[in-house]
Amino acid sequence: MKHSVVIYDHKCAICTATVAFLKKRERLSCLVYVPYDKAEGKEILKTYSLDFSAEQYIVFIKEQKVFVKSGAVLEILKEAGGLWSALYVFIIVPAPLRDFVYNFIAKNRYILKR
Repeated sequence: MKHSVVIYDHKCAICTATVAFLKKRERLSCLVYVPYDKAEGKEILKTYSLDFSAEQYIVFIKEQKVFVKSGAVLEILKEAGGLWSALYVFIIVPAPLRDFVYNFIAKNRYILKR
């Protein structure tokens, strides 16, 4: 896999809006965005032994390294450059705490975007 890949839930309005926002960023134009439930997404998840059915989360794969949940979000923002990359400072927050916030948003994403 040459390109960095973002795997996301295309049925989620927040996720889809986020991907549309990311696609507009010039520095992120090289990323490939793949819905998790399409054939390509399923194959990539299988390749990296990721189970997307257990819990919904974003996946970012760069240079064969896999990032999920808040780690994926922060890595993508770092790639975006500019002021967005300044948010990478939150990497100092322990992953369980970052993922707690991420999980809350993910669990309620269909309710939050109404």
